[in-house]
Amino acid sequence: MDDPGSSGVGIDLVSITRIERTVGRWGRRFLERVFTGEEIEYCESRYTPAGSLAARFAAKEAFIKAVSGARPGGIRYRDVEVVVNDDGVPLLRPHGTAKTALGGSHARVSLSHEGDLAAAIVITCPEVKS
Repeated sequence: MDDPGSSGVGIDLVSITRIERTVGRWGRRFLERVFTGEEIEYCESRYTPAGSLAARFAAKEAFIKAVSGARPGGIRYRDVEVVVNDDGVPLLRPHGTAKTALGGSHARVSLSHEGDLAAAIVITCPEVKS
């Protein structure tokens, strides 16, 4: 981002088939390079693991777009973690390079997948201190 604490928006679409093929070709090597252990465990427990993986991959790309002014190319995929709360709502948990790029902002994510497409949108905004 141009300055820590500013707002940003990122959106991304990912082919679920592309993720299935990539996992088929590279297996754990790909999964562990892109996703955290918690993300892999969650997605593998789902009815359509590839759809969940693709949605999380889209969220990582959308996050990078939302903070694009901050160190382009310097955010590692594993530093953008997508988890779900007790109600099943997806949340972003930034680490390392992603946390630094987010600065004083907060990030929200929405995920969806249908057919062969997975989508994510990330919105960042300054954290409000009370």
